[in-house]
Amino acid sequence: MKVLLIPLDDRPVTYSYPQLLARSAGWEAIVPPRNVMGSLARGAQIEELFAFAEGVIGRREADAAVLCLDSLIYGGLITSRRSAEPGKTFTARFDRLKKWKDLMGKKIPIYAQSSIMRISDNYDNTEEKEYWSRFGRELFEWSGCLHRLASGEKLTPGLLESLERRIPTDIRQDYLDTRFRNFTINMSVLKSMDDGFFDHLVFSQDDSGAWGLNVGEKDRLKSVSEQMKLTGKVNVYAGADEVMCTLLARLILSSESSKPALNLRYSPENCNTVASRYEGQEIGATVDAQIKASGVSTTCDVIKSDIASGNGGNIITMIVHGPSERQGDHITLPGLPDLSQSDTSRSVSSTIKLIEEAPGPVILCDVGYANGSDPMLVEELIKRPDLLKKVCSYAGWNTTGNTVGSAIGTALCAWYGTNSKVNGPAIPKIVSDSQKRCLFTRLVDDWAYQTKVRKDLQGEPSMQMLAELISPYIKKVSCALAFEPSVRLSFPWRRTFEIEIGFEGG
Repeated sequence: MKVLLIPLDDRPVTYSYPQLLARSAGWEAIVPPRNVMGSLARGAQIEELFAFAEGVIGRREADAAVLCLDSLIYGGLITSRRSAEPGKTFTARFDRLKKWKDLMGKKIPIYAQSSIMRISDNYDNTEEKEYWSRFGRELFEWSGCLHRLASGEKLTPGLLESLERRIPTDIRQDYLDTRFRNFTINMSVLKSMDDGFFDHLVFSQDDSGAWGLNVGEKDRLKSVSEQMKLTGKVNVYAGADEVMCTLLARLILSSESSKPALNLRYSPENCNTVASRYEGQEIGATVDAQIKASGVSTTCDVIKSDIASGNGGNIITMIVHGPSERQGDHITLPGLPDLSQSDTSRSVSSTIKLIEEAPGPVILCDVGYANGSDPMLVEELIKRPDLLKKVCSYAGWNTTGNTVGSAIGTALCAWYGTNSKVNGPAIPKIVSDSQKRCLFTRLVDDWAYQTKVRKDLQGEPSMQMLAELISPYIKKVSCALAFEPSVRLSFPWRRTFEIEIGFEGG
């Protein structure tokens, strides 16, 4: 089976990692050349991107498609926030996309993602318009005030007026215009579900507080989708970079009559009620939304039914490893508390015990910290290769949504690659190698780099320093997994926020 993937941009987590997942399921991913995708400093080459996709569809090369609409409409996730192009330009691109159904010899399943424009609580304009470096936090708070007012909440007297005096009128207007333009496109995308072009749609909310105009937009999209009776075909939730992994897994499993069920466990048990950083909600809310988006179930009835029918092999234990009180963070922004050193020893002991007791494969969602692994947990696992053999999927990067969604997607694709009767005798070796590469990638990236090496680079993307610092950790991961690939490392966006772990030979 072949699937056309149009990623969110050219980063490893959005461009390279979903291809690994497809291979682990025994599918072939068809992706645009990387140099036409959007990046940090430039948008996608949209005409070339359309030409590539239309060529694939017109030649009937793909059996299905997963599309990140931000790339096709705006030129990428970053460009969607920065672009000054008028709304009619974006509408024209979306109208062109919908004409793809005329190119198809037969209808193929199409799953899509569109982002709700984020609002981040900082003065970092690396991924925003220039004025974010001066007014970012004021815009975040002002947006929250507007949302509270629209929801009937009372504000501290004088707060809104104070914020509006601090933010120039033209900047406030530009921000509102950009939001309205993008939200209008999202509403058009949602209403297009009536014509049946998309089989499933995700609106992803990237980087958010509990209040904000983006939250109001999320609620509105949910409400309209319910009015349109699309609750089974549309998901609106916190996430972004992991959504292609989720949609890919959902798509691949859609043809299976027997799907795995997730036996969800929290470690510690109360961590589902802890606030999830950068998401404006509790960890448990994010987990529930990510599971729902994947298309599988955790209900006790399903699990009991599987056991009763002798299908115990279809149950995967999903462990959410989290904090007891407050989620840590491996990134410390100016003016905010340092949360990079948390005592998670009790959580680690609980998680290790749950892995030991799991009767089959384990999905390990490591949300003890944002922006990297819980080092205490991974270091304990590295000492226990016997436990790592039970972990079919691990993630511990960026937000709770990023971690949980990618971990579930990885596990479900691996399950399909191992259990589906569709895959022929030549597939197992490809599937097995890809599964190992997925686990290796996440452990090296989320643990070795994000929690150990990154801080020592002090913001300098030096390849020499990276190679010297990370090599001992790569050896530990390789030894624990009994898997020693030849890898190449790079800074794809020429910054230290992310690295790319590539594999020699493909």
